[in-house]
Amino acid sequence: MINKRRFVILIGMLLLIFLLDSKVKEASSTIDNIDEKIQLMETEIENNMHLHNIPGMAFALVDADGVIYSKGFGLLKVNEQHQHIDEETNFHLGSLSKVITSIAILQLEEKGLIDIKKPVVNYLPWFTTKAPEQSDKITVEHLLQHSSGLPGRLNVHDIKSRDRNEIQKEIVKKLTNVQSVGNPGELYEYTNMNTDLLQVLIEEVTGEPFTEYMNKNIFSPLQMERTTYHSSFVEPLPNTATGHRYHFGKIKPYEEELVPATAGSAGLSSNVKDLAKFMNVLLNDGKDLLADSNSIPSMFQPNNYGVGYNWYIYPHNMFMDGGLPSFTSTMVLASDKTFGLVLLSNSNQEITLHTGFNLYKIVEGEKPTPLTLSDFPKIHLDVRIIVSMTVIVIMFILYLFITTSYGLIKGSKKVVLEKLSRKRLCLIFFLLTLNLGVIVYIYKIQPFYIGVPKLLDFKKEPDVVTGFLALSVVYSLFTLLACLRLSIIHKAENETSKNIKDPLITERGPFNDF
Repeated sequence: MINKRRFVILIGMLLLIFLLDSKVKEASSTIDNIDEKIQLMETEIENNMHLHNIPGMAFALVDADGVIYSKGFGLLKVNEQHQHIDEETNFHLGSLSKVITSIAILQLEEKGLIDIKKPVVNYLPWFTTKAPEQSDKITVEHLLQHSSGLPGRLNVHDIKSRDRNEIQKEIVKKLTNVQSVGNPGELYEYTNMNTDLLQVLIEEVTGEPFTEYMNKNIFSPLQMERTTYHSSFVEPLPNTATGHRYHFGKIKPYEEELVPATAGSAGLSSNVKDLAKFMNVLLNDGKDLLADSNSIPSMFQPNNYGVGYNWYIYPHNMFMDGGLPSFTSTMVLASDKTFGLVLLSNSNQEITLHTGFNLYKIVEGEKPTPLTLSDFPKIHLDVRIIVSMTVIVIMFILYLFITTSYGLIKGSKKVVLEKLSRKRLCLIFFLLTLNLGVIVYIYKIQPFYIGVPKLLDFKKEPDVVTGFLALSVVYSLFTLLACLRLSIIHKAENETSKNIKDPLITERGPFNDF
């Protein structure tokens, strides 16, 4: 009897192993030569990490049946060799957060709480811009497709409050004097404000805090146990990667500073294990989250500009990426929904998006594109231009200093406090006006178009900030020296000076008085 019972248990265990093994094979059956392709994908990730100094990455590949492959690569933090990334390591997702916010909007439409074809003002009565005749026509769908006409510079990164009413007041202030860049539905203009407004709208129609609604209706049903919203008010979970960014060619750790007002557009913290579950929902037309099987296809339906509901739609794939000052992320789905992949990185580099597309190519049986250092330089072109301008100004400063010192030593110049000629006054006025223009451009115009209150708040590109700061200081010093030379340095009237030519003075021209 005992042997018979053992025999039955043994048969049962073998049957269970067979079923589990069949499930693994079934999950990978949609992709040919999967083992070979996994090896190629691992090589692609590791090579790019090494070449571009990326501390860590995590990757997952799924199909409609489940996870095919997932793995972590590298370190939680640069130079800390004992802390390795795995498939449960959390990364901050940046704008990849938007795709999950879009699912929440589709849920609310299915529940009859919103109609995405109706104007936003129907749900947020205070919503208006400088031109109400335009903003009153902005629909919820326009926000999802980034066709609202709100300018790209708009965001709520500087709203520090956690209070919902205070956040709403600050958004009203930002919108009141905003001029739309075009009519709703007639252009594509990506702006975080579109999804920031969707976050407020979700709170308005549900009566719940945004993060609570998302936890209850998205993360809990999918058992995304380590997915949460990160902000400076919340301690990160254990096994969360540290972000990194380049600073003049050297990779350095950087702690993200996010605010609750950006939760829906950029605040999600998750891992490839949880995101694999979310992608599986997308590949199964919303199973477990959406009742209407047509909801997901509508999300991937492109408008005239190739944009779905926070997705970019191409003939063969759909993707969304995210970027923060020290993290990047990419999610790519095959257009026929046979598979999807997600790649997360704890470094702010465009290489993540392109690596993600290379992994997609490998799955499709294509050859990946080489991602060289020349294509993705450690110091961007705009930074090089700023540095070059700064060097040129420094050369002018040295030129002024050397020629002035030379003239004073040789006696062709002298320091005199006297009434200035009209020509010198005009030159001083011109130099001061030009310097003021440079200062206004660096500290007012640039932050305005970047979308930050002040230059120092632009955390995503520290090299740009440092470069502009250096340029403003150096140019102001040049202006000061030039004005001093025009004010107090004059030609020495003596026989000796007649035979000594100042190399800065020409026989004709507006700068003779230098």
